[in-house]
Amino acid sequence: MTVGRVAVAFHARADAVRDIGPRGMVTLAKAAKDIGRQEAARATGGDGVLTGTKRRGIRLRLFDDITTGHTVTFLTIKARPAGPWVWVTSGTGPHKIRRRKRGPLRKMTVDHPGTRGAAAFTRTRERIARVLPGIFRDELHSAVTR
Repeated sequence: MTVGRVAVAFHARADAVRDIGPRGMVTLAKAAKDIGRQEAARATGGDGVLTGTKRRGIRLRLFDDITTGHTVTFLTIKARPAGPWVWVTSGTGPHKIRRRKRGPLRKMTVDHPGTRGAAAFTRTRERIARVLPGIFRDELHSAVTR
């Protein structure tokens, strides 16, 4: 191999490693959202929809924000909507709710004992922290061995 050919191969590998940032973050974001979808389904009983809060329920989702700077790429994973994720993760304390009856007593309130949290987002964060470094390692290995 000539020096020129080695230099071209080296630059190609360096470019592949540099492209891991934006391209690899998309792969990491998809994996994180899949983990969030699985944990939401596990916490809500199968479909990832928190029922009892709205007529059609509230779908628990994750979304990503990929920010690319000059030399650094950031991936932020957030839960949406945040309120129901908090309820599913840490539970709710005792509170008053309206009575579900018609007639003159419909405005009467009753004591709700609260709910126990299922630690859904906590488990999501822990699984993401375990899985994503391996995915990034695979992306780096594929970029270097091209």
